[in-house]
Amino acid sequence: MRLHTFIYLLAVVVPLSPAAGQPTKEGPPKPLYAIQLAADAGKTTKLTIRGVRLDTATEVRVGDPKSSGKVVGKGRKTPISNQMNADVVGDTEIDVEITLPADVPGGVVPLSLIGPGGEGRPFLLLVNDDTPRIPEKEPNDGFKQAMSLTAPVVVEAGFKQPQDVDVFRIEGKAGDKFRFEVQAKRYGSPAEPMLTLYDVAGRVVATGETSTNTPDPIIRITLPKDGVYYVSVIEGFDQGGPMFVYRLVFRRDS
Repeated sequence: MRLHTFIYLLAVVVPLSPAAGQPTKEGPPKPLYAIQLAADAGKTTKLTIRGVRLDTATEVRVGDPKSSGKVVGKGRKTPISNQMNADVVGDTEIDVEITLPADVPGGVVPLSLIGPGGEGRPFLLLVNDDTPRIPEKEPNDGFKQAMSLTAPVVVEAGFKQPQDVDVFRIEGKAGDKFRFEVQAKRYGSPAEPMLTLYDVAGRVVATGETSTNTPDPIIRITLPKDGVYYVSVIEGFDQGGPMFVYRLVFRRDS
């Protein structure tokens, strides 16, 4: 057999592969959301970002000329159940430090990550304002265990496990105008919260509404009478876990 014929046959039987030490190029890191959902203005905040291929990230870029960020340590893979979609909940995490100016226009900043595969598409990182913030206190699974709130406040919360129910207690007078807003999906969280306001007898007073501009539910209500009310937040698909984070913003409305 002639040499050139042998080489041709070898190429057909054994397909060419990347050279040793030259792995196939992966896509860029795909950040989805910060587990804390928000950073502080006027200081440096350490955040844990979740997404896809974040274990390849080496740099962070903040889409604001007065802001900066850096990767802290290395990204890590985090196994998820077969029922979860990595493109929604993420299967890798990385820690970053973000430094923001005291005045951030619009209350959000775009944040992206860079790796060997290039720069990924950014997500919107919330920026905290001067509204008081408190962590959710468990257990708060029913009216008897409801967490008491006074406006204005931001509750940093999450669905700790599947079928988790979070209930909050407020008091008001007839004619009081309140606004309840969930912050989750539009900032990348995989949570699909549903929001309901009940009176003290357990009757539904209002349910949260979404729109094409705001996929997270909002309730704007004028209280019909004096008394105690309960705000319930549930995950629409009964999902839960440390990734299913949200914030409940409770304010007086104009």
